[in-house]
Amino acid sequence: MGYKMVALDIDGTLLNSKGKVPDLHKQIIQNALDDGVYVVLATGRYYMQAKPIMDELNYKGILVSNDGACTIDGKTNEVICENSFSINDISHFIKVCRELNVQFSVVTAFNYYVETINQDHKENCKEFGIEYTSCDDILSLSENVMKFSIMDTSKIGGWQHLEPPNKLRLRVGNEFWKEYMFKKANKTNALKEIANSLNIAPSEIIAIGDQFNDLDMIEYAGMGIAMGNAPDEVKKQANDVTLSNDEDGVYYALKKHLFE
Repeated sequence: MGYKMVALDIDGTLLNSKGKVPDLHKQIIQNALDDGVYVVLATGRYYMQAKPIMDELNYKGILVSNDGACTIDGKTNEVICENSFSINDISHFIKVCRELNVQFSVVTAFNYYVETINQDHKENCKEFGIEYTSCDDILSLSENVMKFSIMDTSKIGGWQHLEPPNKLRLRVGNEFWKEYMFKKANKTNALKEIANSLNIAPSEIIAIGDQFNDLDMIEYAGMGIAMGNAPDEVKKQANDVTLSNDEDGVYYALKKHLFE
């Protein structure tokens, strides 16, 4: 089968367990690009978290960030397509969080906004490579929102009863930590937009991932591949299972399905 596109998850797939890109993964990606195959990085990471990986790969292709909420052209840094919502959709959350002094953040295509930030929140940003931008009034932002998070690290409570608009879905639903995204935001919908623009059929796509947020694109692609370190439930839905991310699984998967 002549595959024309490869969609790769980043964490647990492209990266090994030490958070590094193995040399064999770099090599096989460059081989694919040299052969005219479109390589798409599809990740739950925000742009500023994915950018160091793109720079290390000297990658100028397409980035699907925020679990499919935003698709960015790596050459021009332009937003190609998005599954987003407006700041007004979450204004009731923000007003209550302000009253209770509960931490929250708003993620747009390129930025991570906060109004206030405590030490726990700062440490979380540092740990996960998030560059935050302080904003006096987030409700004044005109940018579209990719994700809204409430991080009640002090366990203040009193906001959990609030309901999001029907257009949003709960991505993380812990008692004191909730994340909201647009309902249609997922990796597959982003890949569909890209593939349609390039006249590429699902049967011409390889998708490789390791977690449940990769499952939809693994099922969508003509060749959906689970990493060896993926949960059994993900492996069962895949067309094939490769080695783990510590065993150069992406290299061996593409060598098998793209170059043999």
